[in-house]
Amino acid sequence: MKGKELRVLIVEDSEDDALLLIRELKKGGYNPVYDRVANAVAMKKAIQEKKWDIILCDYIMPGFNAPSAIHVLKEANVDIPLIVVSGTIGEETAIECMRFGAKDYIMKSNLVRLCPAISRALEEAEIKNKHKQAQELLNASEVRYRRLFESAKDGILILDCETGKIVDVNPFLIELLGYSREQFIEKAVWELGPFKDIIPNRNKFLELQSQEYIRYDNLPLETIDGRLANVEFVSNVYAEGNTRVIQCNIRDITERKEALKALRESEKRYRELSIIDDLTQLYNSRHFYAQLKIETERSNRYKHPLTILLMDIDKFKEFNDSYGHIEGDSVLSQIGKLLKKCLRESDSAYRYGGEEFTIILPMTTIEDGTIMAERIQTELMEKAFSPISGQNVYITASIGFAQYMPNEEMKAFVQRVDQLMYQAKKKRNHSIYSELQS
Repeated sequence: MKGKELRVLIVEDSEDDALLLIRELKKGGYNPVYDRVANAVAMKKAIQEKKWDIILCDYIMPGFNAPSAIHVLKEANVDIPLIVVSGTIGEETAIECMRFGAKDYIMKSNLVRLCPAISRALEEAEIKNKHKQAQELLNASEVRYRRLFESAKDGILILDCETGKIVDVNPFLIELLGYSREQFIEKAVWELGPFKDIIPNRNKFLELQSQEYIRYDNLPLETIDGRLANVEFVSNVYAEGNTRVIQCNIRDITERKEALKALRESEKRYRELSIIDDLTQLYNSRHFYAQLKIETERSNRYKHPLTILLMDIDKFKEFNDSYGHIEGDSVLSQIGKLLKKCLRESDSAYRYGGEEFTIILPMTTIEDGTIMAERIQTELMEKAFSPISGQNVYITASIGFAQYMPNEEMKAFVQRVDQLMYQAKKKRNHSIYSELQS
């Protein structure tokens, strides 16, 4: 059975490497339709001539590179997710590419991340497109609502300025509130259900009369069948021949409120997707660096301790080789839940990459970090995984951790913790290591 069709533009000078990508896509359940280009001219031509779902771009090629490819994409003014796939790219360079506009970066030595990264990028693109469509619909709604106002399609109620009785009502308001014309005409406005909260009695009507202008931007009016219609309500006093009348303009904004609510929910979901790892439901590495910057600045300002843990699952490649990547993904997902269970309210956990996880521990000394690391180890020892029915497998992890030093560069701090984690792995599986053991 053919997989889901995926239109892929591969920016890569090596045909062999391109074929490796195609093979990985097929393994991930895609049916790739692709072109390969290796320079700016060919990339521009491909973007102009065809529609693409995703662009996979090597970082460095003869006379061309990923930042240049991102520039070509921006110049073309098309919104296609671009993922950098490279064999030689440092962390700092990868972050720089993402700052330029790349959606993610994958190491050629770790192509198992490719399909999940593509899936996430496509989902983000779809949500962004829906967000754009919702905004366009909202803008169109605003244009329509202005046109309706100008053509007197708002609800209009005319009151006698002396008696407060309704002398006229337009069909739009009759339909909105569900009352008949006869139920409106010659009634004092405070006698009619929908307006009792606005003008509950004659004294309030006299106040309206003296102010000559009242406006409510978001007012719920109850219809005859008990529904609530959200409206903008504006009243003005003006002369009509030898008498004075009060005109109440009532604009139904229920749909606009619902559209705004849908838009806000879409924006919230888009923000969540941009910082959440889909598999583990932990924050992703991009958000880790953003949050760590905030925490180090807070630590420097208030002289509070700050500790981070870096955890690597032991022999995870052997587990994947033995039981397959689906079971491996299940382990990562369950470890994400386990880490959340261990956190305090102020802590935050992240999938750093592959089988590595980080935890930021604000207001935490290295001694308290030891307690957290030991708690995670204990929880992991007690957690049984069942990749095969009836067979329990236990996973261990190596943890390195360190306390932030005042005014230490963030990158140096992370590198220090990374080295401690590797010291833990060198000792033996299921180890923790910090500078207390150094």
